[in-house]
Amino acid sequence: MSDIGVPQAYIKPYRMSRVQRKLYKLIVMSSSKIIVSITSYPGRIKNVGMSIFLLLTQQTVKPDEIHLWLAEPQFPNKEADLPKDLQTILRIPKIKLHWTKKDTYCHKRHEIFKFTEPSDLVFLFDDDVRYNDRLIETVLKDHERFPNAIIDYEWYSEHLYNGRRIIYKNASDYSKPSTRFRWCGQSMIPASVYPMEVLDDEHTAVRDAICPVCDESWFTPWLVYHDIPIFCEHFGWGDDIDPDNSKWKGLCSSTHAVEANGYEKRDNWLYAVLTRYPELYAKYHVTFNYGDG
Repeated sequence: MSDIGVPQAYIKPYRMSRVQRKLYKLIVMSSSKIIVSITSYPGRIKNVGMSIFLLLTQQTVKPDEIHLWLAEPQFPNKEADLPKDLQTILRIPKIKLHWTKKDTYCHKRHEIFKFTEPSDLVFLFDDDVRYNDRLIETVLKDHERFPNAIIDYEWYSEHLYNGRRIIYKNASDYSKPSTRFRWCGQSMIPASVYPMEVLDDEHTAVRDAICPVCDESWFTPWLVYHDIPIFCEHFGWGDDIDPDNSKWKGLCSSTHAVEANGYEKRDNWLYAVLTRYPELYAKYHVTFNYGDG
């Protein structure tokens, strides 16, 4: 059967004309919602209103929905604890505010996939960054070319390891998607390729116990396991709305801190995830020569 329920035997193969291809793309893309998912915390909440305003007004292709995920323990009075400009912009119908019972750091932004349709395209954005105004437009064009790939917004390192230490080195060729590129949280994920098992109660309990802060260390192994390719755009990481409160000085920087065993936190979190799930460790060991011998 075809996707529309017609027996394949009744469908004659044919070559689409240029007009037919354009019409097909129009129909497919019109059924896709462009969804933005963002999370924040008290240290960066003051710039979230401006971040959302820029996405709504400056992007050449506007998102259909913007979802903001906040943890109740960090904002006990909920909306009353938020900056006035953010309270105002939250009145716009396409912006949805969600409260979680506990703080799961950047993992919160993945909650959106519990509510998406397979055709939806989910853009994960940082909470206080000004992005290139053509980013969404360009990523949509990439998606037309590579519909089954996740799109990182910038060149990111390939999978390279020294034992269990992550080596951050760019690839030599970013012209096409590859399963050898590492995933970055600043990316567009087609809902149709998201590995939904990572959001069930059992997996999230493990995640919160062994990799509570960094979704990169938790989520990337599942993409590797399922052979989900990544295409890297080259838009940079965006400009800080508040240069005095750069992400490189905050949570992102802290995840690279070296711990007592000589490894960065990200190294230790990744190792914890891989050793918790032997099938993931085996895939990394065979594919990337990862591990202790």
